[in-house]
Amino acid sequence: MTEVAAAEHRPGEARIKPEFRKERWVDSESAANPLVDDSIAEEGPKEKKSKNVRGANKGNRGKKRIVDTVLLCKNLSRGEECNFGENCKYSHDLAAYLKSKPADLGDHCVQFDLFGRCPYGYKCRFLNAHLNKEDNTLIVDEKKIAEHPTYTLNGITPELQKKLQKNQYEFTKTKAYMVEVAKEIETEQKMKDENTLKRKAMENITEQNTVEANKKVKKEEEAYESDGSDAFFDAPSEFADVTIKPAFEEPKEETKPIGPIDTGYKKIIDFRNKTFLAPLTTVGNLPFRRICKEFGVDITCGEMALAPNLLRGQQSEWALTKRHKSEDIFGVQICGSKVEQITKVAEVLSKEADIDFIDLNMGCPIDLVYKQGAGSALLEARGRMYKMLRGMKVVSNIPITAKFRMGVKDNYPLADRIVPKLDELGIALGTLHGRSRAQRYTKKADWEYVGKMKNLSSTMPIYGNGDIMSFEDYNHDREISGCDGVMIGRGALIKPWLFDEIKQQRHLDISANERFDMLKRFCDYGLEHWGSDSQGVNTTRRFLCEWQSFLYRYIPVGILEQPPQNMNERPPPYQGRNDLETLMASPLASDWVKISEMILGPAPEDFKFVPKHKANSFEKIEG
Repeated sequence: MTEVAAAEHRPGEARIKPEFRKERWVDSESAANPLVDDSIAEEGPKEKKSKNVRGANKGNRGKKRIVDTVLLCKNLSRGEECNFGENCKYSHDLAAYLKSKPADLGDHCVQFDLFGRCPYGYKCRFLNAHLNKEDNTLIVDEKKIAEHPTYTLNGITPELQKKLQKNQYEFTKTKAYMVEVAKEIETEQKMKDENTLKRKAMENITEQNTVEANKKVKKEEEAYESDGSDAFFDAPSEFADVTIKPAFEEPKEETKPIGPIDTGYKKIIDFRNKTFLAPLTTVGNLPFRRICKEFGVDITCGEMALAPNLLRGQQSEWALTKRHKSEDIFGVQICGSKVEQITKVAEVLSKEADIDFIDLNMGCPIDLVYKQGAGSALLEARGRMYKMLRGMKVVSNIPITAKFRMGVKDNYPLADRIVPKLDELGIALGTLHGRSRAQRYTKKADWEYVGKMKNLSSTMPIYGNGDIMSFEDYNHDREISGCDGVMIGRGALIKPWLFDEIKQQRHLDISANERFDMLKRFCDYGLEHWGSDSQGVNTTRRFLCEWQSFLYRYIPVGILEQPPQNMNERPPPYQGRNDLETLMASPLASDWVKISEMILGPAPEDFKFVPKHKANSFEKIEG
């Protein structure tokens, strides 16, 4: 093993014990893509490249539909009788299909074990686990089926999908709310028009007219004073005991108390002193959230769902609302740019989905979302933002939360204008990412600013978010901010046992074998969630590799020279304490595929994985 002197430590790299250091990750430098600093991640590599190479995930990397050599009838594949008989356009030659089918990947089928029947039947890549060898029929566990086991909730029913697609769903509460919003907008516009006319009139008044107008005003004031009226109008004292009615007055039965514990909702949630797994696109999927629940996270949230797609009844978008039964406090994060869209989504989710809260994304920095007026763009469209949040509260019977950044531009924070209003609206939880949109994930999160926002809120709990990678980070950030809890994103992707470390208040030196067992559990959860046929296996493999593009950045505690590892410190080339640990530390996508093959069997020959969130662009995923 080649040792590297401690003096050769480079800025931005974690300090590794000298006995584990090596010159480079691989013998041939051309075999590995160079690691790029996170600070340039948003712009990408400087060298010229083809338009859709980096992060495009082209080809058979798991997304492309897998087509069997023999197209077996779907009913026959489940051991059922085909309704079309001889007119069926698919093959009924089971022997030919089984002969062409790839070899089984194991003798343990999670679908059969959980439900007593595998819905993928003969197409299952673990077929031998539920195949009667004597007559080639599928085995069914009637006792297990009779128990009606349910592990995953939500999604979209055919009935709901049809109503949404045909615009037949009744948004009763939204319709009433939008009438009031229209009146409010009309009033606002009238006021703007009047102010514009006044401003133009003032600009056109000549100096002489101004003098004459002043004289006239003076005479009126003198006449007013002679009537015995107060010459000085004190607005604060005048309106001290006057109740101003809002443009839309909520019905009394729907008025909800505000504060950390909201007893007016169908489920009481105390948001204080909890850990919250950030909603993460792609990698924050249900199997990953189950892993985090095992390590002790308190609150989980689905991946960001786009409001327009939910209203269209798009099945893939509604899949983001699915929750596992282990997720005891679970919410859905929605993103949109229009008041009516967001309000409708809140109403339908509140009625149709089993969720504990709805979170409005007001922090997503990516251009695609920002340019449409959603995500962090709402920070500069606060009137629209408040109408969204107020509407969400009016139409739903579950808590409404919000996640936002400090502001849009660097050195120009806006959250101090937003937090008091959110508090006034009765938002159940506000989560602040301590960076601006312009910063993305560069520089350190500003936890002192999080503390200032905490002081601006009288009843709404404030969570902080950004750069937590160890229990020391957690303790330090909560101490200087005084926040009610924390949201963790990247830290959980790199080391999901971080939640356990926070609870135990100590570093955990998780062995390579323990981490490998964790990956095996993830794959079992993936096969349960995405399916045990070839397509499901490939999807599970793809998401495992996506996660590995973060996991490889973890440096075991026993290898670190100065624990803990910091968020912005990259691992230098090092040798693990065994071959598995070395393999798990590799930055090569080909090694991530190799790890997947150790669990899911050989990858298809044309499977080429290009991570959506490369090591130098992992900061794009948190909203």
